Amino acid sequence: MASDLSFPSALLDLVGEIYDSAIEPAKWTGALERLAATVNGCCAVVTVNPLDKGAFRLKAQWNVNPDHEDALRENFSANPILPSAWYYGVDEPFTAYAFGGPEYQHGDWYKTVQSAYGYGDSALAFLAKSKERFGSLAILREEHLGGFSAADVDVLRLLVPHVRRAAMIADLLEVRALESDTLSATLDHMRAGIILTDGTGRIAHANAAAQHHLEAATALRRDGDMLSARAPEAARDLARAIQSAASGTTVDIPSGGFVIPIGDARGSDLAAWVLPLDSGLRRDLGGSFEARVAVFVRALGDTSPFPAELFVRRYGITPAEARVMMLVTQGMTLAETAASLGISLPTAKTHLARLFEKTGTRRQAELVRLAMSVLSPAA
Repeated sequence: MASDLSFPSALLDLVGEIYDSAIEPAKWTGALERLAATVNGCCAVVTVNPLDKGAFRLKAQWNVNPDHEDALRENFSANPILPSAWYYGVDEPFTAYAFGGPEYQHGDWYKTVQSAYGYGDSALAFLAKSKERFGSLAILREEHLGGFSAADVDVLRLLVPHVRRAAMIADLLEVRALESDTLSATLDHMRAGIILTDGTGRIAHANAAAQHHLEAATALRRDGDMLSARAPEAARDLARAIQSAASGTTVDIPSGGFVIPIGDARGSDLAAWVLPLDSGLRRDLGGSFEARVAVFVRALGDTSPFPAELFVRRYGITPAEARVMMLVTQGMTLAETAASLGISLPTAKTHLARLFEKTGTRRQAELVRLAMSVLSPAA
């Protein structure tokens, strides 16, 4: 497959480093530093946010201020950027300044949690979304440097899909490192199915979890020495993805990625992620088995929209109205909500009135009862 000529050559090594981080988590620090540098950021984090816990967990980070992290945790449920999860999809970068609107920088939350530590704008992207949790990438910029530009967001649009896939693979691997002299034993102890193939799909190695899938043959199967799938369409798509991955590099992976849904005869569908083994630790991973492609297999999880996403779509609620709704459902008065968001009390009242009109409620208590069951970040 031909290289994507629109991809800046200066970022090629960074993409390779991002994927190496999936195999050696210690490399995430350097990869995030380089990623932040591409948009003049001063720190970067990959987080996992359980929607029912009112908190977040750092998966990887670079240059995080521990005091700022504590402030974020303490004020998590009042973060006016949280409703962005209801409006932006996976791999769609955006900025806090843009989502928060012109009032964002005047709000108490911004002054207490961001500006107090010298931070200004944040560039963000969601890496995963489900009813239970969402994963995100966040890059912060020092306040005196101003906001992220449209050009910065365009750069992140190229890189975020690679971060997402690397983070997903890292979750599957669940190991600290893969040592070349113990690869077979290490792979066999992983719960994720991992199949290494040559460029034609010939199986070079399958770990114990993958062997289970192959022997059951309810979704994946062996066709002689070749990796295939039970359903003809999935078999064709899998073969094409392996050939494309083997003939290119990680930067050639399309924005949607090589993700193949594979129907399981037992009703529990699988997905296969296909990744080239073209450089660094990924080359070492395949080298011992003369492999060029890794296929990571897992059961498809819940990818349905957040209940809050459906709620705001159903009633046509704007981001500004959603920010007010999120805070009043937590018991804040309208005056406290206005101060936290950096808007005037009359503006907050206007947003509340529109929420009443759109949802068919008449009082704040009615709105709260209607919204509480779906506004998980405010739980």
